[in-house]
Amino acid sequence: MFADIENVKVRNDGPQRFSISSQLLTIDQFHLVGEGTDLSASGSAQLNGERQLDLNARGRVNLKLIESFNPDFTSSGLVTVDVKVSGGAAKPVMQGKLQIDNGAIAYVDLPSALSEINGSLAFNQDRLQIDNLTARTGGGLVTFGGYASSYNRQLNFNLTLRGQGVRLRYPPGVSSTADADLHFVGTPAASTLTGEITVNKLAMTPGFDFGTYLERTAQTSALPQTNPLLNRIRLDVHIATAPELQMQTAVVRLSGDADLRMRGTAAKPVLLGRADIIEGEVYFNGTKYRLERGDVTFTNPVTTKPVLDLQASTRVRDYDITLNLNGPIDRPSLTYRSEPPLPTADIIALLAFGQTTQQSAQLQQSNQTAFSQEASSAILNAALNATVSNRAQRLFGVSRIKINPQGLATETSPTQTGPAVTIEQQVKDNLTLTYTTNVSQTSQQIIQAEYNVTRNVSVVGLRDQNGVVSFDVRIRRRKK
Repeated sequence: MFADIENVKVRNDGPQRFSISSQLLTIDQFHLVGEGTDLSASGSAQLNGERQLDLNARGRVNLKLIESFNPDFTSSGLVTVDVKVSGGAAKPVMQGKLQIDNGAIAYVDLPSALSEINGSLAFNQDRLQIDNLTARTGGGLVTFGGYASSYNRQLNFNLTLRGQGVRLRYPPGVSSTADADLHFVGTPAASTLTGEITVNKLAMTPGFDFGTYLERTAQTSALPQTNPLLNRIRLDVHIATAPELQMQTAVVRLSGDADLRMRGTAAKPVLLGRADIIEGEVYFNGTKYRLERGDVTFTNPVTTKPVLDLQASTRVRDYDITLNLNGPIDRPSLTYRSEPPLPTADIIALLAFGQTTQQSAQLQQSNQTAFSQEASSAILNAALNATVSNRAQRLFGVSRIKINPQGLATETSPTQTGPAVTIEQQVKDNLTLTYTTNVSQTSQQIIQAEYNVTRNVSVVGLRDQNGVVSFDVRIRRRKK
């Protein structure tokens, strides 16, 4: 006899022998072999009355057989079986052990899989107890404990999970490393996952767009969730970050902490709580913004919908500009102010083109071609920086590279003399080195070092293209 169960081929080794006498089924010989499978069974079962059982099973089984029960799972590995079943068929008593060696299992709708599953489980009457079971996921170690039991033909489980240094890549583009202490209790029809997760590291890929992800999440949250397995798992998990957690990409560097609660179901999780930004820097359109303060709150119990309250500042020419971003992520309001004071239109023009609308109008009246070149240069500059920064960071490990087609222009040399390249390296959290060179004249080089003594005090050392070295002490004070 041959059988093909989800690509696992098994066959009998020798004849299978059964006999029935006086309503008693006796298994004289039963032996199956196949890929990773070698299982023997013997014993007897009463077919009437209390249907007493006396069965034994020994051997090993291929875990790939799990896929035959649910095609959404992918599994591999071996289970060594040594089990004895006795008692009545209505309430059987099981004794014995299961040994798992180098197992692996993945579910199609979960972002991480388990590998290197090793350990033993013991049958004790109607309970399956985890003696020792470990696995690897996301490069971290996971330890399982607890038990599963059957009462009135209803499966109940009470399981624990402890993880150390587990890396989770979810949502796509975000990578976090965390420690976890979770408790999973219930039945297959209704269960609850509770516990604590502490995030120790957080990173994002350069191409990750958090706004687009949240918008896509909001659109799909209105659709009914159809996964029957994940819909039955309720969540109540506390998520916290390590103090002053650091996150850095090619355009963002943040420091902060979060205290969140994950509710809802495993199919549709919802975040509640708050994340605070202590400090940070953001690059946008070639301009460096310093995040003075900020918090992101999650208060919607139905869907994950963050509400922003951020304040950032930058300096363009002789103006200190402050931006405030407030409101829901899908419709925030943005306000501007500057010192010395400027109209909003002039502030926007400064951020976009590096000059006020009045200066642009004067340039346009005096030289239409020059104005067009200025606008085109701003657009070209943004496009070049977005492309080159991403590739250069991966190739050389620099924090940022910027190309200015119009060249260098400073107070000592106001004339722009050809394209310039600026490379910025974040050496440490409080030290940034910047190197600028003129492509057409290698003698024109600018070297700048900025050291942040505290959050509000920094020392800037500059060696300009004429070889003059200067130092500035910058003090930032927040205005209410």
